[in-house]
Amino acid sequence: MRIRLMGAFAHLAGAGELEVRVKGRKKVGEILREVIPRFDEFRDKIIIVNGMVASEEAEVGDEDEVRVMPVLSGG
Repeated sequence: MRIRLMGAFAHLAGAGELEVRVKGRKKVGEILREVIPRFDEFRDKIIIVNGMVASEEAEVGDEDEVRVMPVLSGG
């Protein structure tokens, strides 16, 4: 599975892109917690699985592509 990280997530993981092997299906939130330190400290985040917005509960497999970015706010 390919994971593309943006913003602070890329900084925390030390890479903008990761390749992860997944046996069967697994919740994307579980995988992201394994590869991104402090993932849960970001309350708002956008997760995209195969081009579609998804929740942390979405199940993914080895053939999927995931993009994840923190939501920024301010003004």
